[in-house]
Formats: sequence, structure tokens, C-alpha cells
Amino acid sequence: MPDFENTNKKRLWITISCVCAIVLFVLAIAAYWLLADFYPSVFKKPENTSEIFKPLISDSDGESVCSDCVRRIIDGVYVEEGKENFYPIATVIENHIDARPALGIGKANFVIEAEAEGSITRFLAVFADGEDVPEIGPIRSARPYFVDWAHELSALFAHCGGSPEALVKIIKNNIFDINEFYNETYFWRDKSIEAPHNIYTSSEKMNEYLEKREIEDGKFFSWKFKDEAIEEERGEDNNIEIIFKAPDYVANWEYNKEENNYIRENGDEEEIKAKNIIIQYVEAKVIDDEGRLKMQHIGEGDAVVCLDGKCEKGKWIKKTSSSRTRFYDFEENEFEFNAGTTWIEVVRPENEVFIK
Repeated sequence: MPDFENTNKKRLWITISCVCAIVLFVLAIAAYWLLADFYPSVFKKPENTSEIFKPLISDSDGESVCSDCVRRIIDGVYVEEGKENFYPIATVIENHIDARPALGIGKANFVIEAEAEGSITRFLAVFADGEDVPEIGPIRSARPYFVDWAHELSALFAHCGGSPEALVKIIKNNIFDINEFYNETYFWRDKSIEAPHNIYTSSEKMNEYLEKREIEDGKFFSWKFKDEAIEEERGEDNNIEIIFKAPDYVANWEYNKEENNYIRENGDEEEIKAKNIIIQYVEAKVIDDEGRLKMQHIGEGDAVVCLDGKCEKGKWIKKTSSSRTRFYDFEENEFEFNAGTTWIEVVRPENEVFIK
């Protein structure tokens, strides 16, 4: 015979349990809304949930200057959201003694200096911060290694002609380039200066070309960036001297501990400062009667990274022509750079470099 008394007791306890659960739920909701009125910053969800992940940037006095900034892709500088990824413009700029001073290079966010012919160095200057640069140049011809360095940034590659190998590489690798030979509208020639040292462009003209091609955001991988060391933790490596073969192209970088940057001396009229100096050792050899070089810039090799007044040995790795060149210490940790301009000095192993 069924035990009706026990069954009824079970039903009663189930009913009581359900009622208690409902009452507790209602009390919890009421308590939440009551406390939310007194502690809104804790209990209320912000209108833009991403705000809670924004860095709080302060100036040297510790006062907040930006509460919703992100790091710029090209150089790690904190900028307003939406300004972090302007399309990079990589320009080949001459450093011939007869072409000095180079214009605009002091406003570049990223620069690579490497030999062209006759131990004369040339620059690949990259602009990607949206700032106006009214004069950039003198613009010169492309070399294969400059093509690959522009390729790793997926940059607009601005040049005037190039070596046969470089021009073939541009076509073969579908490089997004603008050659002055076929796009005179976006360049000009200063008739007061002797050719071929008289070709210039500007950020405005390059941006006009990007707009025409409907190109907007950049498409490349960033390096790692950090907050720079406080003055008490900075080193004393106050001078870097890079001995390129030709005396007129020796590059000097003097470290300013107070400002924590390196100031360049090489016959430049513009003030050129950098937060990071990288010395990248690359094997090179002359390959033709014109003195053009073949550089082993794909693969890996030795490097020295200087920032915060300290220099550390490591290595560079670039796996393919389109891969981003990256720099590592001897424990395989990728270097973290200070936010700001970086200069890479590409030297042959036989070139002398003094750090003192």
C-alpha cells in the first residue's frame, strides 16, 4: 500500500525549498540594485566596456594626459584610438654628401641606414604617424634589400627608378610602390639643385596617392614596446660611432641621459633623435661593375640593441623577404623597445663600431 503520509511530507518540503529559493533570489536582486545606487563605480557596467582596459598615460609630472590611448603600431607611442595604424610610407632617401641635407628624415618614425654603392649610405625612412611632412628627400633609386624592408611593413614604397634586380623584385613580389619615373605628379624636382639629387615628395602627395588607391590602415606586425626606464636606471653608454668605409659617412649617436634619446651627428641639418639604435650586422659583397651590393639580409645574424643608455648583444632574424625583421637576446627573448623612433644601422661585419 502506498505511503501517502511520507509522500505528502516530501511534496511539502519541495514546495518550501522552492519558495525559499525564489525569496532569496528576489532579495539578492533587490540588494544589488540598492548597493548599486551607493557604489555605482563598482556595480554599474560602463557604457563602453573597453574603457576599463585603457592605459592611463601620465606626463613627467605624473599628471594624467590620456585615459583612452593605445600604442601606435609603427613605434609604440601612445595615441588616441583610431590614430594607431596609419598606412606606412617607406621612402628611399639619399645621403650623398652633395645631396645633404636630407629633408624630412628627422620626422620619420622608423629609419634603416645601409650602404648602396661606393660605401655611400642611403636611408629607408618610414612615415606612419599621420603628421604633415612638407618635404621628403632627395628621393633616390631602389635596391633589393630596401624593397624587402619596405615589403615587411606592407608599406607604400616611394623611389625613383632602381637597380635591375630591385625593379624585377618589385614586379615579382607585387610590391605596392610609387616610382617617380611614372608618377611625376606625386613628386617634384628642385631646379636649383643639380640632378639626380633634386627629387622630393611630401606626406601630402603620398597620402593623395593612397587615397586614390583607396588604401587606409596598415597591415604589418608590430614589435614589442615598453615604458622607458626612469633616469636613475639608465646607463652611461653615451656615444655610438659607426665607421662606414667612406669617412664622410661615419655616423655618430650621442646619448642624452636626461631626455633618454640618441642624437645623430652626420652632417645633418635637421635635428635627428631616436629612442632606439640597432646595429644589424649583415654580410655583403659587390656584384657588378657599378659597385652594387648583394646583402644577406634574409636569415639571421648578429645585432646590438641600444636603448636607455645601455647596449646589449643579440641577434636578428628575418625568415622570408616579407617577414618582419625581429631582434632577440641570447636567451631567445624578443627585445622590447622604447616608444619612439628607431634607427637601424646596417653594417658589414668588417665595419668597426665603437660604443663608449
